[in-house]
Amino acid sequence: MIAARNLTRNSSGKIMRPEPVVEDATMPMNNSSASASQPADPEILSFTGKILEYHQGLVEMHGDMLHALLPAPVAEALDVPEEVYLGDEAHPLLYGAPLLDRLIGLATGEVPVVYGRIDFPYLKKEGFDRLLTQDVRFLDSQVRVVNRADSRTTYMVLVVHYRAMSDERKEGLLRLGLHESSGALVEELDKLWPECRPQFFASGQVPPHFPVHLEKTIASGMLQAQGLTELALADFLASMKRRLTRDVTNTWEYYDALGAEMQAGLVQPNLTEEQRQERRLKIEGLPREMKVKIDDLAQKYQVRVTLTGRAAIRLLVNVVQLVVDMKHRKLKRSVSLTWNPITSRLDPLTCERCQGTIRSIQPVEKNNQIVLCCPACSRRG
Repeated sequence: MIAARNLTRNSSGKIMRPEPVVEDATMPMNNSSASASQPADPEILSFTGKILEYHQGLVEMHGDMLHALLPAPVAEALDVPEEVYLGDEAHPLLYGAPLLDRLIGLATGEVPVVYGRIDFPYLKKEGFDRLLTQDVRFLDSQVRVVNRADSRTTYMVLVVHYRAMSDERKEGLLRLGLHESSGALVEELDKLWPECRPQFFASGQVPPHFPVHLEKTIASGMLQAQGLTELALADFLASMKRRLTRDVTNTWEYYDALGAEMQAGLVQPNLTEEQRQERRLKIEGLPREMKVKIDDLAQKYQVRVTLTGRAAIRLLVNVVQLVVDMKHRKLKRSVSLTWNPITSRLDPLTCERCQGTIRSIQPVEKNNQIVLCCPACSRRG
């Protein structure tokens, strides 16, 4: 067997893997927790080993356990010693175990991002005027394509985790395709990009074409995710509403019947006046008691939703860049559009007021300029 003393660090604190020392296989392991009452799931062991190695930990298998030497920050985050057996009775690796929750937190603490490129040997050359009425619509305007050029742009596939907490819990993942320069939600991009044979960049070999500042893109993506989450949770929200309505109705009926029963009991001849007065006070307090019960039910079935970005895939893609002249009444302006070869469509734009994704563009005059708006923002003038 591999002795525990094989795991060492050098003088600078860096984890080293020296030559193993082979001992008699019959020699008992010098660890009081060598055997766990319940073996860990192999998938959990594999997950744990990968996470610890990613964070510069040294890991060795010992039957149904992992023997790990961890950097101090990792050990502190997991609340375990720097040298530890994981999967034993003291540190079980089981579903629902606090240690597994901390490992998941360690794995998801940083949003993983991968970079790739998609090259298309042929890009569309003509027929863009037809797309100006098919893919995007400039309402109350005259538009025409005045320039076309091959170009490159970047897209992001953002993975968002949603969690709805109420009397029950519902969670899942959303994938959104975003145009990084505009923040527009590009429909079907999240499904179609794997079919385009992407090539991924190794660490340290990412080209400088990717934007550095993504605050607008991320904010737009999370805003779009709110609407998609509402759709994904529609059945769950309806279920919580039905249960709340049912329980509130039952509460009303219960207190209504209780009040009627107590009211009828006041005429019993064997009650003293003091007992009658006590029951009258209880009857008067029933509405307050019922309100407290209903407020508790409302709190019980209140749905709290959290959204968290979990991963991102950033893609460098060769596209067609179009310049369109737009005329609205007496005003003119140029608009830049992107033909996306992944979706074979023009990408949508974003409202210049609310930043929402739009394919129907309503022009609004403001200070002798044209502002591109969504229908809702255009009504505000």
